[in-house]
Amino acid sequence: MGTLLVAAGGGGDAIAAAALSALAPDEAVGIATMAWDRLIIDPLPGPRRAADFRALEKRQGWWQVTPHSRPIAPAGSTLPRLADEIPLPLVLLDPTNGAHDMRQQIENAATELRADHIRLVDVGGDLLGQPGDSGLRSPFGDALTAASCLTLPTKAWIAGPGLDGELSESLVWRRAEKHATVQTLDPEIWKPYLRTLDWHPTEATALLVSATYGLRGTVEIRDAGLPVCLSTRSPTVLEMELTAVADINPLVSLLADTESLAEAESRAVQTMGATELETERTKAAKTKRSRVFASDVLMSLPEWETEARGRNVDFVTYRRLAEALGHIDVPAMKALLAARHPRRVNGFLWAVSDEADQPLQ
Repeated sequence: MGTLLVAAGGGGDAIAAAALSALAPDEAVGIATMAWDRLIIDPLPGPRRAADFRALEKRQGWWQVTPHSRPIAPAGSTLPRLADEIPLPLVLLDPTNGAHDMRQQIENAATELRADHIRLVDVGGDLLGQPGDSGLRSPFGDALTAASCLTLPTKAWIAGPGLDGELSESLVWRRAEKHATVQTLDPEIWKPYLRTLDWHPTEATALLVSATYGLRGTVEIRDAGLPVCLSTRSPTVLEMELTAVADINPLVSLLADTESLAEAESRAVQTMGATELETERTKAAKTKRSRVFASDVLMSLPEWETEARGRNVDFVTYRRLAEALGHIDVPAMKALLAARHPRRVNGFLWAVSDEADQPLQ
């Protein structure tokens, strides 16, 4: 039979799922994911519905994203381009009717694609969050996806503990170690997806790739400038039974029988105190995109780097740098900086110092 991989948080988790399919117990037959992108890609907060796309392929109780699919403006999505570059069927999970309906979508896709195993992929480990965790910023999406898999034959893969800048590496490791088996990633699994990561705005998966290739040091990520340490534990995958995840994270079980996204969000707020949906709505209401010229970026960069070195930062994601300097177009900014300072490019990260080494080729 086969394995259906499920991206817990959408976005970069789908790319990680494609690469980690090399670890699957049998042939990988598809990747299921919500369409939930950062606001720099999709200006609308929250996950997209199937109705937010044109030209989805309607299957037997589920939707497949194809290279011809398109989000309906003003929505944006990376999924059609991913469908063109990932050599597995891309299953769209529509959370409109809660975890109960998402579970049915996953079951239908698994049946049609002939999968009898499911692997839930979460880069970073916020899936193991609990109420009161101070660094937890996005407890909802991953828990909702996990809840939809709870009664299915599912194991969770926590990849790159701590790399999403939410729970620390040590906390993820401490919560998982009694329940998990550990695998260290081989750089070879990333080679088919390096081109995809060149344009995709994922940060956690980019850090996982960088760590797998041997990069070590402190990386600043997100608009908040969160510090993340790349360590010897970063390029690992912790495999756990999903029931063990639900024992750690109470939100997973609480969302399992929800029948609408609104109901699921309400339960998440009651349990965790807040969700990333609230934060995205606030940011979307305030965000005003302005044109930033190349000369502005090049003039602002040295001062920002001096301040970053004062914070003991070795590397920065391009998304973080783009937001810090006010530049919206991340690929264009990356190309600009790479042309001016090619030695500072470390795969998917920018070195804030000329002395930084460059292991990723």
